[in-house]
Amino acid sequence: MSTMSYCLFRNTSEDFSRCLEKIGNAESIHEFSAGESGAARDLREMAEQYIEWFDQLDEESMLDEEQPDDE
Repeated sequence: MSTMSYCLFRNTSEDFSRCLEKIGNAESIHEFSAGESGAARDLREMAEQYIEWFDQLDEESMLDEEQPDDE
């Protein structure tokens, strides 16, 4: 089932919260199956990319707000 675009971030946030809880309670990555361990590693890489892109957008938005109007 796909996530509707209007609630993509909200639904993903709820799912990611469960992932954080699961990995936060684990003592070792070996507690997960090979498939889950691989997906956890993929998710880590995606999280790093998300942070980079989010920060870039956030910085650009702040710069746009600081620019005076040409009127």
